[in-house]
Amino acid sequence: MKPFRHLTNSERTQSLQTTIGSAPDPEAILLFAYGSLIWRPCFQVQSTYKAILHGYRRDFCVYTVEARGKPNNPGLGLGLRVGSGMCEGVLLALPEDGRCEALNSIWEREMLTSVYQPQWVSVEVDTKVTTALTFVVDETHPQCAVGLSEEAQARMIGSATGQLGSCRDYLMNTIDALRNAGIHDPTLERLLRCVN
Repeated sequence: MKPFRHLTNSERTQSLQTTIGSAPDPEAILLFAYGSLIWRPCFQVQSTYKAILHGYRRDFCVYTVEARGKPNNPGLGLGLRVGSGMCEGVLLALPEDGRCEALNSIWEREMLTSVYQPQWVSVEVDTKVTTALTFVVDETHPQCAVGLSEEAQARMIGSATGQLGSCRDYLMNTIDALRNAGIHDPTLERLLRCVN
């Protein structure tokens, strides 16, 4: 598998400006984290809240050939896919001071390629609904790995290692972070049991 095309700095900047330009409130941005951003945020988190996003699900559906895999042994990363059900995650409040730096860090990390698309979504926190920024998988992108069986996912996760470590550790860290936030994800826990 070949490396996927990286966005240029100008493409990344344009994406950020377009997204923030459509923000309901650019001065109070919340980020809905569903994977590694929970346990390895790339900015100073102001506060965290358990949140529910309806109509999406967390899935190991993104090929990784750099961070958690290599071109000759790709791994899988988590993505947020449109679907039935819901995704429980963590809402991260961006800092008031240094918001621009935080957003730039998020875009450098999440928008390395264009497999993720930034979107404003409605999430539930307790009984209230609020708007948050999140990153949804573009299922037409060649980096998107839809349709893999649980066995195929487990095989790739169990064998792949990249610049940021192993896919297995990524899965375990995500499960641990979700548990620490009071979230139980039976799909990820079953997947971990399948990983060698």
